[in-house]
Formats: sequence, C-alpha cells, structure tokens
Amino acid sequence: MKKIVLLLALAGFIFSCTNPAANSVPDHTAANKAKTRRAYNELFNAHNVAVADSFLAPDIVDHNPDPGHSGKGLDDVKAMLTQMLTAFPDLHVTPDFLIAEGDTVVAYLTLTGTNSGPMGNMPATNKSFTINGIDILRIQNGKAVERWGVFDDMALMTQIGMMGGEAPANSSR
Repeated sequence: MKKIVLLLALAGFIFSCTNPAANSVPDHTAANKAKTRRAYNELFNAHNVAVADSFLAPDIVDHNPDPGHSGKGLDDVKAMLTQMLTAFPDLHVTPDFLIAEGDTVVAYLTLTGTNSGPMGNMPATNKSFTINGIDILRIQNGKAVERWGVFDDMALMTQIGMMGGEAPANSSR
C-alpha cells in the first residue's frame, strides 16, 4: 500500500511539473493572434495609420525595413506604412493563417493592390499585384515590439511594371 501511495505521489509531482496549466506564465497566444488579425484589418485594410499606436510599441524594431528607413521606433514604422498606403491606396492584406506560440505570431499573408500612387520618386504604374509574404511578430503587453518580414518583392516589382520580364504566376501555399 505504501508503494502505491508513493507511486501516486510521484506521478502527481511529475504531472504538476509537466502540466502547462500549472505554469504560472499566462498564455496569451489566442489574444495575440486576435490582435494581429485586427491590426492587419485596421492598419492596412482600413488604411488607418493613426491606430498604429494601439498595435505597435513605441520602441518597435522592424528587422526588415523598407529602403530609406531604419526600422527603429514607431514614427519610422508609421512613415513606412504611410508611404506604402500612398503607393498602393487600395492595398488589402489577407492573413491566410496565423500561428502563435508564446509571445510570437507568424502570419502567412496575401497582399493585393494597385500601384496608383507614387512609390518613392517613381511615378505610379497603375498596375495591380498579388503577392504572398510572411510576417513574424513578437508581442509584449499586447503590442508588437519586433517584426521580421519576408515578401516576394521581385514578383511585386515585376507585376507593377518596375522590373523587366514576365510577371511570375502567383504561388500560393
């Protein structure tokens, strides 16, 4: 009988060490995914850069900034967003799927739009595009503090006529 009690106590101890519910760190993955989806809708699809403050930390670091930007701080990221929405006023971002673990959200995205505004010092081409990309966001206290992004920039530039060659067929997943 003592052996059974000892085994049950040992099993309980092992279970409490491996049980995620016993971990004192709260799981914010669902909230982070929901906030990320809202950010794409409100920032990009609603074209509202003013709401960036509610989604991005003041000291956010974008590890893959657009040319001419440092990627450091909310003001720089807002300037990038403004330039993007100027170049592509009908930009639409679809989060095809989101994966979250801990404080990180990975988004596989489809972007569509028309280059009907100037892109830097280049005039609008009035050509449309559809590309895919991946964003990785690290979130703390409900705001993105870091971003990494990989997008098919060559397909974008080819489709809007700023690079020679045929536009590649859009690849999806």
